[in-house]
Amino acid sequence: MRIPRADTDLTRFLPYALSTPGIQSVLGSPLQSYENSIDNVADWVNHKGHMMGATTDHKVSTPDALAERRAHILGGIQRLLQHQRFIFLLAQAMMQFGAPLHHLEDNLTRISRQLRIAATFTTMPGLVLVSIEDAATFTTETKIIRCPNGYDMHRLDLTDQVVRMVGKEGMSVEEGTQQLDDILNMGPMFAWYWQLLDWGLASWSVCLLAFHGSWIDSAAAFVLGLVAGSLNLLASRLKGYTNLFEASVSILCGFVVSALGEWLCFPAVTLSATVVLLPGLVLTTGAIELAARNMHAGTIRVGYALMLAFIIAFGIHLGNNAYVEIFSAPNRASNMDLAVCAPVSMWWWWLAFPVSISSICLLINVHPRNWPMCNVAAGAMFAVFWTLVIHLQLETIGPVVSAFVLGLVGNVWGR
Repeated sequence: MRIPRADTDLTRFLPYALSTPGIQSVLGSPLQSYENSIDNVADWVNHKGHMMGATTDHKVSTPDALAERRAHILGGIQRLLQHQRFIFLLAQAMMQFGAPLHHLEDNLTRISRQLRIAATFTTMPGLVLVSIEDAATFTTETKIIRCPNGYDMHRLDLTDQVVRMVGKEGMSVEEGTQQLDDILNMGPMFAWYWQLLDWGLASWSVCLLAFHGSWIDSAAAFVLGLVAGSLNLLASRLKGYTNLFEASVSILCGFVVSALGEWLCFPAVTLSATVVLLPGLVLTTGAIELAARNMHAGTIRVGYALMLAFIIAFGIHLGNNAYVEIFSAPNRASNMDLAVCAPVSMWWWWLAFPVSISSICLLINVHPRNWPMCNVAAGAMFAVFWTLVIHLQLETIGPVVSAFVLGLVGNVWGR
């Protein structure tokens, strides 16, 4: 039996070594101390070489050959673990920054094949299971990666760049791992006061644009949006308040708008003040997952989105009913028809629209250099919607064509 040379492919030697009980007892599990055990590994190689009549170009018992064997085995194990760590960090980053799960699985499978690691992946929102198989020992190691779900388009774009450079442009795995570490440890792109202001601007612009609000309604929505943003910052610091955040904001908005119901349009202001909480992006992502036949992830996202929408609606009605019962006021939440509101002229929509798109970009952490193109793509969609729905009264086909135009412009720009 011939002992592999030091310049042979690492993947040929490591399964052979690790599949033998002697080397497993030498290395231990999970390979805690490489430097201390590598001398024993070399002794094992030397012993096996003499027992099996191994022939090599250099005598295994010479110090130089033993040092070469030590470096060969140690380097192989370190590279193998480095590749695995890169895959683990990549899974965490893509999950944490909002990648659709079917894309996440495809990217992880492709990169593991390029790194010659036999691995399978199972993903659910907030959870990635990585199973690494060893064909030589017929064993499987499973790594459980849990991380919060979120949307950070800038860091997701940086992660995609690392994947492309490691996969196609020759970046080393060590450098890619370091870059993923840096991306995961990056601080927030926007300071807390910009995030707080953004909640107010999003509520103000959407009130004019989507919920038929007046200028007074939009001003009230702006103030309530700032309050909701403040409570969001509080929830990020007090973990015990996180589970009550959506319910408390919707109850507060329903109560306050009911108190000011004589001057405000109840449905326009309450829906605008809670617009950031509405799970539109989560619901859309869930629909995409279902269309990609990722049933587990799609069902979980859609179910979560519907439940969150129910909590917000229930909170608004609860706040209104609390005010009605305390102060014996008329029930204003019984009619959520936006037709009772007094909207501004439609031409003001063109002012509110770029503000709304920019506020959404800030919410999901799009880099400011991409904001102009986001406004261009959304503006093209809005122009088609304005033409087909507002002027031509094509209320069925208009939204479909508008969404197609948005997807087309976005994909062209992305490529």
